[in-house]
Amino acid sequence: MVRARGLAVLIAATFVAFACGGSTGTTASKGTIKIGSDLPVCTVGGQATQNGVQFAIDTKNKAGGVEGYTIQFQGFDDCRQAAYSADAGVENVQKMLGDAKFLGMIGPYNSAVAKAQIPVAEPQHFVMVSPSNTNPCLTKDLPDCSYHPQDLRKGNANSYFRVVTTDDYQGPAMSSYSYSTLKATKVGVLDDSTVFGVGIANAFEAKVKALGGSTLRKSYKKDQTSDFRSILLAFKTFGAMAVYVGGTDDQNICQPRAQMKTIGWDVPFMGGDGIETTDCIDQATGNEANIYATSAGADATQIPGAAATIAAFRKAFPGPNDFGGYTMQAYDAANALMAAVGRAIKANNGNVPTREQVRTQMAATKGFVGVIGTYDFDANGDTNLKVVSIYQVQVVADPTKSTGVCGSKTAKTACFVWKDQIDYAKA
Repeated sequence: MVRARGLAVLIAATFVAFACGGSTGTTASKGTIKIGSDLPVCTVGGQATQNGVQFAIDTKNKAGGVEGYTIQFQGFDDCRQAAYSADAGVENVQKMLGDAKFLGMIGPYNSAVAKAQIPVAEPQHFVMVSPSNTNPCLTKDLPDCSYHPQDLRKGNANSYFRVVTTDDYQGPAMSSYSYSTLKATKVGVLDDSTVFGVGIANAFEAKVKALGGSTLRKSYKKDQTSDFRSILLAFKTFGAMAVYVGGTDDQNICQPRAQMKTIGWDVPFMGGDGIETTDCIDQATGNEANIYATSAGADATQIPGAAATIAAFRKAFPGPNDFGGYTMQAYDAANALMAAVGRAIKANNGNVPTREQVRTQMAATKGFVGVIGTYDFDANGDTNLKVVSIYQVQVVADPTKSTGVCGSKTAKTACFVWKDQIDYAKA
């Protein structure tokens, strides 16, 4: 599902190379510094996220680069068999580590990939800035974590950062919305057995129960399940007033939505940011409306100060699915990393810094002004921004007036529409 992009003629050829794992950038007077990305570009959401990185770096280079250096970008795809792969992600990080010019990367997209990559990247002081990882156990030692952040880092100084908030906020946000706004006091909860899916489903379920609701929990594995009707019928018999799914589109998490129609059952279908995607709408096939999703960050289209940046992005990337739920987060992540590289260059008397010097500057980031907000990072690499956005799929007259996350097949006007947000930093 890697799609061609309608960029300006002058950079079309280089972008085609980039989308396949090639590199872009020109030589500045002081030379080049490489920044990579590791994302599942086989998915529409992963490609749209990579577009945000590309746009940030192109914009920076057009403005003169970073302290006299051109940033050369190379995107890596961590897909295997049309789904993200932790093994592929590790291989991609190892490739970057093998080239001394790489001083950091944007990604990964999926929490399970981050869990595998952190132990590889940390000993090399290699900065990773994720635009979309949300599993709290990557940075927080919580009682229900099946792994611990200190074990991933093995005594090394933290080099992992993320610009989005975590599932211990994202899951409860949908719990509160479904219980109070949708009046769903009984919910069927399904997870895809992945690190992300189980974690966010646990967070959702715990909050529903704390509010006084009840749940029926089921799990599945992609390679073992394609017919969800028995699970859905169990939820229906239970009296579920909604279904919550913890997982991602590349694990076919939205196929149950299509199958709900075949059993004649129509209740809200909810999930986290793993379903706020074009692929989820496509999987729902004829039952797209009333899918609800959260996103672990503020919606860029709802931020007045972001309008000019989004307009410039859409001019460079005019495809109907080029803009996604984490495009602007990726843009901010890339700019935050480049700002850290710039400070490291200055601290190194204008010379190319070491990876440790970049890590030190990234860890010291305070008050970085991005499109989504102003970022600080704590000692664990978590952002101070704790906004969770809530969306609903609706049929719209003009998809460009929505979030831009719409169907790409039969339901091209079925799009995620922003409904509300909760700022846990102010709660």
